[in-house]
Amino acid sequence: MTKIDRYLLFLYSRVFLICFLTLSGLLIVIQLFTNLDELIAYGKVRGSFVLGLAEYFSPYMLNIYDRMCGFLTLLATMFVISWLYRTHEMTALLAAGISKGRILRPILVLSGILILVAAVSREWLVPRYSTMLSKTPQELLGESIRPIRPTEDVEMGILIAGKNLQPANMSINLPIFRFLGPASTVTQQITGLSAKFLEGDETHPAGYLVLEPKSADPLIGKSSVKTEKGFFLFLPTDTTWLKPNECFVPSKLEFDVLRGGTAKQFASTSDLIWRMRNQSHYYGAELTVIVHTRFIQPLLDFTQLLIGIPMILSNRNRNLVSMLISCILGYAAFFGVSIGMQTLGANETLFSPAAAAWAPLLIFGPFAWAQSSKAMQS
Repeated sequence: MTKIDRYLLFLYSRVFLICFLTLSGLLIVIQLFTNLDELIAYGKVRGSFVLGLAEYFSPYMLNIYDRMCGFLTLLATMFVISWLYRTHEMTALLAAGISKGRILRPILVLSGILILVAAVSREWLVPRYSTMLSKTPQELLGESIRPIRPTEDVEMGILIAGKNLQPANMSINLPIFRFLGPASTVTQQITGLSAKFLEGDETHPAGYLVLEPKSADPLIGKSSVKTEKGFFLFLPTDTTWLKPNECFVPSKLEFDVLRGGTAKQFASTSDLIWRMRNQSHYYGAELTVIVHTRFIQPLLDFTQLLIGIPMILSNRNRNLVSMLISCILGYAAFFGVSIGMQTLGANETLFSPAAAAWAPLLIFGPFAWAQSSKAMQS
């Protein structure tokens, strides 16, 4: 590694960090002032306003880095090349016989590393904070409610509905469980005051703990429903860990499905693959598109950078504003086509989910590589 390589890497790292902090700061300030009351109240609960902000916005910054990494590498590259032209350092390097491709090599390598860091964060860090990331500021104190999407758990033979959801404590207000499977031998329907979702453990599988259950058929004295496939309904008659005014409805349906599946965007790829194999009928083709996109996301991020390089290198006299506008337009075109194709794939309109996910890379990738190679060799 030469001195000029270290110089370019230092310059690029500094610009990338400034761009990231500027963008994050802008989004955080918008969130802060539009939800100031809720964040102040959450800070009081946590014991410190600063601690409350750190707990909420630290995962938020991870998500910003994940979503904007490709665009940030493009911005940092643009500012570095613009600076080299402005200070005539690019002219000196070219006069020494160094090609544009060789000058950009350390920048491209570091951009690739940053994109891979985003991929690692997407798989390991973001899923750990999915609960916090899926909350709005109004939900931090558990006071917010959301509408419920009635959904059928096909495997267990249960239709789950209710009045609304409380995402903060993962519960359903005035739940309704309509039994279509083995549990229908005891009762056709159970309602209650509330139902809290519990993860599976050694005592019971995942499901909903129903408080003050009511049924058209008397439940007193009846036994829990179990077949060779497992339990389908726990009743207090023969379940010691249940109180007399409780029952437990096992379900393989995640709580997130009832609120529309928003948290799947924060799940790891392995978790998404498991959902696609076991719960694809809940999510539809949209989940397949997301899984395919996860595999090629680093390539898509790098393609965004390659699209901007010809615009940056094409004219040494172009000012910073013109280059910025060109890069944003190129990024917008790429992003618009990607979102459009993914929407068509999610609705299975014209394209299959796999084709819709791969199409932006196949359309823009070869063109961006050819044009950027030509620009760096000129």
